[in-house]
Amino acid sequence: MDLLADVLRQAGLKGRILCHRSVGTPSTLVFPCSKSLGFHVVTQGRAFLYSASHAEPIALQRGDIALMARGCDHTVSTDNVGTLAGVPVLSVVDAPVAPAQGQAPLLTLVSGAYQVWNTPVHPFFDELPAWYILRAQDTERFDAIDQAIQMLATETTRGEVGSDTVTQALLDILFTHIVRKIIARQDAPQSWTKGLRHVQIKAALELLHADCQREWTLDALARQVGLSRSGLALKFKQAVGSAPLQYLTTLRIQKAIYLLSTTTDKLETVSQAVGYKDAFSFSKAFKKLTGQSPREFRQQDDGQKNAAWRFV
Repeated sequence: MDLLADVLRQAGLKGRILCHRSVGTPSTLVFPCSKSLGFHVVTQGRAFLYSASHAEPIALQRGDIALMARGCDHTVSTDNVGTLAGVPVLSVVDAPVAPAQGQAPLLTLVSGAYQVWNTPVHPFFDELPAWYILRAQDTERFDAIDQAIQMLATETTRGEVGSDTVTQALLDILFTHIVRKIIARQDAPQSWTKGLRHVQIKAALELLHADCQREWTLDALARQVGLSRSGLALKFKQAVGSAPLQYLTTLRIQKAIYLLSTTTDKLETVSQAVGYKDAFSFSKAFKKLTGQSPREFRQQDDGQKNAAWRFV
């Protein structure tokens, strides 16, 4: 089972190209992305990324990728000006600003966003760094990321038939490969990604993800992965940072968030779909983890369906 794909799907990620523009004059692009993961690829020129999580701007050169792994409003500027005063500010929804004819652009930027409108409860998202910078020199020539960048740069300038489909596929390829690199370099003593490297813990995670509505017991899960009850409890906690059945609760509530947001199913139906016998016990677990009852969450989510920056 593809555990990463399942986590991202249950979190309700929706991706799209957010911005592609060539800028010919000193400019700053404003990205209101408090509810998104995403990345910027510099395909020409240079840029400076300003974010509240960094005291100094992050310099980006051609071929560099900046992955925003936690939502935050930020700006990308053509100039390292220290302050943005006096620099024209463009909203990402404005028409692209092209350089004068015959003039090389100061910056060509392709930006993709993966929106997570409702704050996920799965631990994977807390483990991601606020920003992850992948430098062009750290990417091997002709590897998947290098080829995807080159194809993305070409595809976004041609405007050929089917370009949107190809661009979206390249966006997904880039995002997945960058997240893979983050997972491979994750060195926290306890993390969900660390659990993926342990054969038996990964097997336990796959079982829980594949059948979260089952009435799992620690004994039953331990037998399935070839460990004793105490052995599984210890190894799982050491790797993932939580007990197996505590993780199961998190998994169930994450799936419930997705179902409450994307369906009109009754609470009883959602409760049973995520492994609870009745709506009362489900509501109690849901509120304990999210701070809201399922009804309160659904009412809030329904009220935000037409928000200007919400992806449909």
